[in-house]
Amino acid sequence: MLWCIEDCLISGGPDDERTRRRADGRARGRGAPKPKKQGGHLYELDVVRIVTFAGVIFDHCVSGTTFPFSVASNAIQTMFHYTRNAFFALTGFVLVYQYRDRKLNAVDFWRRRYKAVGLPFVAWTVFYWLYHMYVMWPPAFSNIPRTFETWEGTVAALKVLAYDLLTGDAWYHLYFVFVTMQVYLIFPFLLKFLRWTWGYHRYLLAGSLVFHLVLLHYMTTLRPEIFNYGLLAKLWNHLPATVFPYQFFTLLGCVAAMHLEGMRAWVVRFRGRIIVLALGVIAATLITYGHKVSMEGMFPTDAANVFRPYAAAMFVMIIMALYAAGTYWSDHRTAGSFWDKFLSTASDRSFGIFLVHAFALQELAPTIHRFRFDVYAPIVTVVTFVVTVFFTAAITEVLRRTPVSLWTTGRKMIPMAKQSLRVSVGIGVAMIVIGAAFYWIVDVPAGAVSIFLGAVLLVWQALGRTVFAGPAGARPAQIKA
Repeated sequence: MLWCIEDCLISGGPDDERTRRRADGRARGRGAPKPKKQGGHLYELDVVRIVTFAGVIFDHCVSGTTFPFSVASNAIQTMFHYTRNAFFALTGFVLVYQYRDRKLNAVDFWRRRYKAVGLPFVAWTVFYWLYHMYVMWPPAFSNIPRTFETWEGTVAALKVLAYDLLTGDAWYHLYFVFVTMQVYLIFPFLLKFLRWTWGYHRYLLAGSLVFHLVLLHYMTTLRPEIFNYGLLAKLWNHLPATVFPYQFFTLLGCVAAMHLEGMRAWVVRFRGRIIVLALGVIAATLITYGHKVSMEGMFPTDAANVFRPYAAAMFVMIIMALYAAGTYWSDHRTAGSFWDKFLSTASDRSFGIFLVHAFALQELAPTIHRFRFDVYAPIVTVVTFVVTVFFTAAITEVLRRTPVSLWTTGRKMIPMAKQSLRVSVGIGVAMIVIGAAFYWIVDVPAGAVSIFLGAVLLVWQALGRTVFAGPAGARPAQIKA
């Protein structure tokens, strides 16, 4: 199978063209042939990115509104576990696409990447550390000063924070950012290696897949004896927050981008078949899941473990199918249309939405539990998903339009000159009104968060256009009559 994938990655054209390109690569002494300069936005990735981020939220909504023993909900989660692997395939793809045709300065690369991802990781780790340890439990905020009243309490609190920063364990979704930073660390060396091994990428993928499946086998069965002691035991316990379980999908994305033209041509040619095949593989994987639960007596959450080797093929096919659908959008999109603007904006907000959504879902948790036993579970899940998406998007909009944007979303604040006052005020007022209705009428505690953030946005719109307006770019552009 990997040989076929490699063929599509390399060319996507006739056999004589494929042979010529391979010969070209060998003639260059195992160096990658210099491709033509490429650039610009890959609109097909917007589809992959947005659907995947939405899939993460839906997956967490399913787990937050159903019970661990539910066979049906865990079957759904088995499928949506593709998201974490898609993230790393997308990360590898984007990085190689940006740097495959130009020189990469490692120090400059790390400086820019860690600024965009490292700062939000630190900020949200601190936030979730405070939120989890001291805010979400009564009497809430008063827990914070009491914790720091004594030296022993302060040291204990800071140890927990240091642990969270070193493991990505402050909240259940921050492992992704933590692993992404590991990918950034090794990427300059990985790119050199991919260039040096041009023509042998199929063998790299094959070896990577073998290692991936073997590692997943031990992660879901019994760990090797050597990992039962000392530092190796600690490493094994934190494997999900390391690059090792995701190296195959990261490499798959890297190799796909190295052979972008051929790969894309092949996917466009066979995208209908790819999507149909993906549906077939999904069905086969869910049948396997059902067999493990009903015939082997495996507990549903155990059978749905994201690291089960039997699901690896499904994850690959879902990623390929999403990319295939993305190429259709890219080939038929109308520039400037509603959906074009929507996907562009959603893609810009996606990382911020990912970072925020766990907080939004936790704030909705008390309300979810009120209805969890009395309302049909799929209805609770769907309603929770819709509310969480809108709640998260609203919070992200506030963050993107205020000075904390870089620290919370990885992107600089939208300049005030480019912010529509009417839209910003509309968002702020809507958050206050809807939040008030939810908080006082429907008795949803999360409404208080919406009220607070809506007020923050309105206050900043006033301050950012007056007190803090100036040469930094906060002053709105003057409209000529």
